[in-house]
Formats: sequence, C-alpha cells, structure tokens
Amino acid sequence: MRSIRFRLLAGFAVSGLIGACVLAMIVVKQYDLLGPSPLPKAEARAEILDHVVQPLLVFLALFAAGAFLVVRRVERDLADTAREVESAAARLDSYAPDLGKFPSELHPFVQAVSDLTSRLKTHARRQESFSSDAAHELKTPLAMLALELDKLPEQDAPRLREHILSLSNMIDQLLLLARSNTVEIGGSGMQIDPAALARRVVEDLAPAAIDAGRVLSCETNNPDPVTGLDEAITAAVRTLVTNAIRATPRGGQITVIAGPGPVISVLDQGPGLDAIELDHLKARGVRADSAPGGSAGLGLAIADRIAEAHGGELQTCLPDARGLRLVFPAHAKV
Repeated sequence: MRSIRFRLLAGFAVSGLIGACVLAMIVVKQYDLLGPSPLPKAEARAEILDHVVQPLLVFLALFAAGAFLVVRRVERDLADTAREVESAAARLDSYAPDLGKFPSELHPFVQAVSDLTSRLKTHARRQESFSSDAAHELKTPLAMLALELDKLPEQDAPRLREHILSLSNMIDQLLLLARSNTVEIGGSGMQIDPAALARRVVEDLAPAAIDAGRVLSCETNNPDPVTGLDEAITAAVRTLVTNAIRATPRGGQITVIAGPGPVISVLDQGPGLDAIELDHLKARGVRADSAPGGSAGLGLAIADRIAEAHGGELQTCLPDARGLRLVFPAHAKV
C-alpha cells in the first residue's frame, strides 16, 4: 500500500497536470495560435510568457509549498498519535485522544483505535484478575491435600508431596505474574541488584542441586540494576535454575551469571535449546515433553511472561553457551 505522502502528492501532481492542459487549451484558443490569422510568434511568445507562464510558475510554486506543508502536518499528527498509542500500550493503558487535534476525516479512525485499546485494557485486567483469583482459590485445597498426605503410608507420601510442592510453586508464580502485570513496574522506582538476586537464588537452591548431584555456583560480570518486582524476577530465575538442574547430568556444573548489563544467565551442561525450540516451549499450553526431565513448559512460559512484563525477554544462550538468560531494559546505575 502506498504512503499517504505519495498519495497526496500524486493527487496534487495529477491535478496540476490536468490544470496545465486545460490552461494550454485556453491559451491556444485565446491567442488563436492555430487559427487562420495567429499573432506573430515573437509577440505571442512575449504575451504568453508575461501573462501566462510567469503567473503559472508562481502559482505552482505556492501550490507545491502549500501541499508540502499540508502533507507534513498530517504526517506529524499521525506520528504523534502513534507515539501516544505506543506509550499507552507500554503502560497497559487505553488511549484517550484529543479529537480536537485531528481533522474531522480522521475522527472515526482515531476513535476506533481508542475504543479498541479500551476493550483490550478491560480484557487484560479481567484476565489478570481471573488468574490471581484462581491461584488464590487453589492454594487452600492444596494446603488441605498436603495435610491429608500425612495419613498415607510413608513410601507413597514423599512422591505425592513433591508433585504438590511443584504445583504450589507454579501457583505462586502465577500470582507473581498477575502482580507483574498489574503494578506500575516502570514507575515503581524499585531497582534490583542482579548480583544479589542471583546469590540468593543460588543459596536457596544449592541444597537441591547437591541432592541431585549437580554443582551450582554464582558469578558476576559487571551487572546493571533492573527495575521491577523483586519476587517476580526471583521466581523467573528460580525456574531457569530448576530447569538447568533437570537438564544437567549428574556431576555437571550450573552457573548463574549476573551481567554483563541488565542480564541474568543460567548456564548448564544440558543439550541446550535453540531459539525455535525455546519459542515453542514459551507458547502457553505447550507441554515440553522434550524438555529436561519431561517437565511441563508452563514454567518457561511464565518466566518469559514475567520478563516481558518488565520490558525484557527470555532468550537462549546458544550458540555461545548452553542455557537460558533473562534480558531486561537498560537503566541508569544507582
């Protein structure tokens, strides 16, 4: 589809060409250039130059300047509107336009965009509320189920407790994801030290890694602070470390690296995930039967959503290394 500038300028050019042709026919008729007794060529040339060509050139110059200014104004208004819509989208907010700034012909389009963003905001808020409410409602029956496990034989209870704990952790992540989507992360002013966060996660999961026969360590590489919700980002990093423990064979090394910049990487010695496989696992509802340990891919999907809510992304470390990393927007150091 052609740009608005091209269409407007093309329309002006066609109008000018048609006007020039009509004017030429009027000049020919007025000066009887094709008649039986036309004016002498020198006199006709001087007459046409003084009374037709020069005024026409002045008119075309003013016409072209006016057309250019009109096109630039329309483009500037549309560019401003696009920035306002993008800003509203970044805040997960609706776009409320000032219709007085737009030509009347654009009012239906701008109003339609405003209505669309309002409906999307309402839908997003309902989805977030539903996720939060559902997660809260599930916590109570899980707690009751955990108490009932004490009545089972000792050989059956540990395996069931592990599944219940995994489900409880997943629900906690859903709650954190809902909070990440509803709080004003960008304007909260909460800056997180990736190095301190990485150390906390490694300290918390080191016993589980040792029990599984893996070596878990932490490194720093000039990290930059990350703005957002500490509990949510911590949960996302825990998910990556848990995945790495499953993926790494016994005796293998898992390293959590804070930096360089606003990046937290979890390197392992598993088979690795390329970008296509990772995108497949991040898709909601996809079961990662090919993932480490055959675990569900919902954990990676939630980690990616948490990163996305903070303006970041879950990426693969391939081809440089095997593992995954959370990449966040850069902010000024404190």
